[in-house]
Amino acid sequence: MTRQGKASLSVTTEGKRRYISVPAGRSKELHEYLRSKRVRSAPPEPAFTGFDNIELATDIDVGGVQALLTAWK
Repeated sequence: MTRQGKASLSVTTEGKRRYISVPAGRSKELHEYLRSKRVRSAPPEPAFTGFDNIELATDIDVGGVQALLTAWK
């Protein structure tokens, strides 16, 4: 039997909008982590689906943020 790891997070881009959809129970923790790494982001917004969205600045380095998400535990 294989063990499933937690779902990986990624930056979603829609037009000029960039955001991360994160499980609601971990969104505040992720937001604080991103801010500590100097990533400009808005506080998590509830999406009423069990996930919150963290909006990123429009000029954010998507690859850099993705690397931070991969490293985040």
